[in-house]
Amino acid sequence: MSNYDPRAFWLWLQHALGAGSSKPNRILEGWKNLEEFYAAGREAWLLEGYFTPKELRGMETYSISDAQALLVYCEQIGQKVITPDCDNYPGPLRHIHNPPCVLYTKGTLPDFDTEPAISIVGTRKATQTGKAAARSFAYELAQNGVVVVSGGALGIDTAAHQGALQAGGRTACILGCGIDTDYLMTNASLRDVIAEHGVLISEFPPQTQAVGSNFPIRNRIISGLSHGILVVEAAAKSGSLITADYALEQGRDVFAVPCGIFSPVSAGVNNLIKAGAKPVSGAKEILEEYPEWGKSKFFLDDTKTNVIIEENGTKISSSLENKKQKIPGADHFSQDAQILLSSLTDRPRPIAELAEQTQVPVARLLSAVTELELEGAIRSHSGRRYSLKR
Repeated sequence: MSNYDPRAFWLWLQHALGAGSSKPNRILEGWKNLEEFYAAGREAWLLEGYFTPKELRGMETYSISDAQALLVYCEQIGQKVITPDCDNYPGPLRHIHNPPCVLYTKGTLPDFDTEPAISIVGTRKATQTGKAAARSFAYELAQNGVVVVSGGALGIDTAAHQGALQAGGRTACILGCGIDTDYLMTNASLRDVIAEHGVLISEFPPQTQAVGSNFPIRNRIISGLSHGILVVEAAAKSGSLITADYALEQGRDVFAVPCGIFSPVSAGVNNLIKAGAKPVSGAKEILEEYPEWGKSKFFLDDTKTNVIIEENGTKISSSLENKKQKIPGADHFSQDAQILLSSLTDRPRPIAELAEQTQVPVARLLSAVTELELEGAIRSHSGRRYSLKR
């Protein structure tokens, strides 16, 4: 079995469980690796107690040799295969509830661990105003070094990809079908350009057709790869709202472009704003939320943090340097609060990242956050992110 590519075991498991399953996490809690799990066989799988009959049949009927053959086929057609064992697997996806077992890619994958990314989503039936807004946001974000993520659909998605490409930036298109599938052929040329100047990504293997149930599953990857999502035009019932729900679940920020109340594509966006999404009218208002992104060409002046970003992106005011804050009397804080305080800098960081670094459970960290906020020691940001307060 050692002759098999380790990625083949992830392909085998994804084929059996289907895209979007959270069960791989449960498997890895009890097994050294997937190869060991595969070798254990049906009786061991039954003893786990949480696989459906359909999933068990999939494990038995699809062999590791089949998965290995798929790897070879992907190489032949120019698709790269990335699994959680790979170094270039996007770090932000590792921390969502149901990280994909496999990512099929075509193009150059950004380093989502270090590069800023914002998703732009919205209705397929976009107005000219909505498409212009999406294109403008994407253009300005891409100009400032932000990877623009979207889903390759008509309307807002298309405008977002176009804006990023027109700015000479990079964009990631997350598909709800196989990369090689004849889906939405009016956008085939756009996908070709994205593959050349950005990346096409799919959780679905080659030749997987675009069926409706794939797209809600796909949407968690759009939000998961990004620091935040921007919704531009969405009706009351919209797939974009599913992406926004995923973003909130994953601790990402949600931004929305306000719509006129009589527009048929206004209800979803305006409801998001009423629920707490940040209304924005330009890319600068998104970039202001992330002062740690030092490449911004905009001049951002926040009196609370004294954030100044130089136009050339090479110099940032001292308030953004990663220095620990000295707070008199900090020794009277609880142990959890002291641990959290010692881990914070002026760069806003998500609570999940802090929990991983400090090894303190999120629930206890949130109590420590409240304690430190009452003392005026830290600052809270959208998306449950926290930094030292100057």
